[in-house]
Amino acid sequence: MSDSREYGSRRRNVLRAVVFVLVSALILIAADLAGRYAAKKQNQMTENSHQDASPDENLVVDDKKTIMWGGKEYYARDNIEAVLVMGVDDGGVQESTVSYTNDDQSDFNVVLVIDHDSKSYTMLALNRDTITSIPCLDATGTITYRKDAQLALAHTYGTGREDSCVNQVQAVSELLFGTNIDHYISFSMPAIGIANDAVGGVTVTIADDFSKVDTSLKMGETIRLNGRQAETFVRGRGGMDEPTNLNRMSRQKTYMAAWKNAALEKYTGNGDFIFTLLGLVSDYMVSDMTANKLSELADQLSEYTDNGVCETKGEAVKGDAFMEYYVDQDDLRMTVLDLFYEENTAESGSE
Repeated sequence: MSDSREYGSRRRNVLRAVVFVLVSALILIAADLAGRYAAKKQNQMTENSHQDASPDENLVVDDKKTIMWGGKEYYARDNIEAVLVMGVDDGGVQESTVSYTNDDQSDFNVVLVIDHDSKSYTMLALNRDTITSIPCLDATGTITYRKDAQLALAHTYGTGREDSCVNQVQAVSELLFGTNIDHYISFSMPAIGIANDAVGGVTVTIADDFSKVDTSLKMGETIRLNGRQAETFVRGRGGMDEPTNLNRMSRQKTYMAAWKNAALEKYTGNGDFIFTLLGLVSDYMVSDMTANKLSELADQLSEYTDNGVCETKGEAVKGDAFMEYYVDQDDLRMTVLDLFYEENTAESGSE
């Protein structure tokens, strides 16, 4: 009986590891498809010109989940599932604080949009500096007001675990015009170095100047990153001549692709790789999904088509104290419509 329980527990842990590896790879690797998706989206924007829409027109949602935009009606697509994946700026195991404020920001935010009808998925990368309305909690954990701030700061409201993730989900949902986010997966940043070392290091070419933060990362050189270097490569911004978050997002894509290749090679030669990785990273994850749901997600995504990564267009400016990223609202509306809605052609065709 004890052997059976031990096996069941190990299997649940393995499922979590599979999802971690899979989602990490999805988020940090589909750079090769991003160009194709961006081109497709640009064509759609050209075809669906919204010159007849006023510049400040907002998405209007009614009880039937329909949206009017640019004089056209759109309805919510069926069987769409959205999962927010967060990379939290935390120096260790994710633990709860005794109050409803904490110091951990969500530096990495990707919405995994899964279309179960077409059996495909798309990753929507959100800039952590995006200025948007975020919910603010009082001493009892109740949302008492909202303020315009960087998207990453939504996670700082809450105890640092589930409630902070829920607050981040709420901020992302509101940013995306009330789009429903079904689930979340959060991992703290030390998981990057752990996953890096688990594959024996990741080889990249250093394209940015890290001289002020890590002299071992010399610009122009191709090196195999150790865990500490990997975390700097993916997270580094402060102290560098890089005021915006855009270069860092580009490095994350580069790292993803390289890590995926190394992980696949490691897994091919070692059937216990997933077990080993899970044991190392499981303490650095928080999710609202059960083991069964995580297992189902992993199984589905392994069979689905990857549509690539899309990013929001916008402008990065220097604020009074920090960088601020202002999203192009028209582009964001078109992105939301493209990922979550369909045009009501039946109605337009009958006119």
